[in-house]
Amino acid sequence: MNRPIGLLSDFGLRDHYVGSLKSVILKINPEAILFDLTHDIRPQNIHEGAFVLNAIYRVLPPQAIVVAVVDPGVGSDRQAICVKTKHSFLIAPNNGILHFALQNEKSYEIRAITNERYFHLPVSSTFHGRDIFAPVAAHLSRKDIFSSLGPRIQKIKPLPIPKARRAGKQIHGEVIYLDRFGNAMTNINRGMITSPNPKRLTVRAKRKFRALLKPFFGAGEKGKLIALWNSGELLELAVREDSAQKRYGLRIGDPVLVQSS
Repeated sequence: MNRPIGLLSDFGLRDHYVGSLKSVILKINPEAILFDLTHDIRPQNIHEGAFVLNAIYRVLPPQAIVVAVVDPGVGSDRQAICVKTKHSFLIAPNNGILHFALQNEKSYEIRAITNERYFHLPVSSTFHGRDIFAPVAAHLSRKDIFSSLGPRIQKIKPLPIPKARRAGKQIHGEVIYLDRFGNAMTNINRGMITSPNPKRLTVRAKRKFRALLKPFFGAGEKGKLIALWNSGELLELAVREDSAQKRYGLRIGDPVLVQSS
């Protein structure tokens, strides 16, 4: 058994944090298969970490272990948890970062991580990623220790998320994520659209910018705001070969309206 381990954090790559996680893992399992989901989550931004984890969750390799460390509550009484689903293990602080990824899972088991046998000791009050999450993942990659991690708990902490709403022929949503290209992803899912004809849909951002619905980025006119359905089936606002965030001043929370004629 050698389950792959994926790492997600807000640590960046400038400091020693990511290297410390990998070093601890490799000391326990020298043959560990490690891969990075991202380490560029904005500092302490649990919502962004949850969004990115959810975007990757559906394409994880079978039996993958994900260590998700966006942990502004490190050292407090917040729980460290491990969640076992039918195809993966998720290790993280119980602060809502797993909420999006698990919202469509029908069944899973949660364990509080309390068994110090699997920790890197002594445990620092400021670096649970190194001393709790990483070593637990390393041990779990080698053998099935899930049931001995700690007691079962019933629920993960929920994460408040804005939901798009329908009002007649209109769908009211908002920007929930901005990627490094300046594309703005919204909480409007393709399944909410009832009209099959894109020419009958009008998309507006910030109540003033109209975005033409296009099938792909290159179909847009340079400098013009477009809307398209991205790989996660979410409505995304973009500008061909440019940044919608910079050109149109888009920010998280900006309103987005879709109207059918």
